[in-house]
Amino acid sequence: MVKKIIFAVSSGLLAGVVSYFYGDMIQTQLVEDYSKEVPTMAIFISCLIGTILATVGHWLFTKFIPKFGEVIFGILFAGLTTASLIGVLGFVFKGETTEAHQYIFYCYAMPMHFFPFLAWYSLKPLFENK
Repeated sequence: MVKKIIFAVSSGLLAGVVSYFYGDMIQTQLVEDYSKEVPTMAIFISCLIGTILATVGHWLFTKFIPKFGEVIFGILFAGLTTASLIGVLGFVFKGETTEAHQYIFYCYAMPMHFFPFLAWYSLKPLFENK
C-alpha cells in the first residue's frame, strides 16, 4: 500500500513539474500571463488529486474485476482525461479579449490535462508487482 501511495504522489509531482515548466515556456514564448486564471498551486494540486484518484481507481478495478479491470480502467482514465477538456473549452475571459487570445489559452491549458495521465502511465512500470 505504501508503494501505491508513493506511486500516486510521485506521478502527481512529475505531472505538476512538467505542467509548470510547460506553462512557463508557453507564457515566456507568447508573452502572456495566465497566473490569475490558472494559479501554479492549482495546477500542482489538480495533478496530485488526479493521480491519487487514478491510483485508487486502478486498485479498485483490478481488485474487483481482475480479468478486465486494467482495460476498463484505461478506457475510463483516458475518457475522463479527455472529458476534462470541457472545462477549458467552456472557459471565457472576462473583459476585453480577442478570439486569438482565447485560442492561445486553449493551447496553454489543454495539454496540461493530459500530463497526469502520461505521468501515471510512464511511472507505472516502475511500481508494478511482477
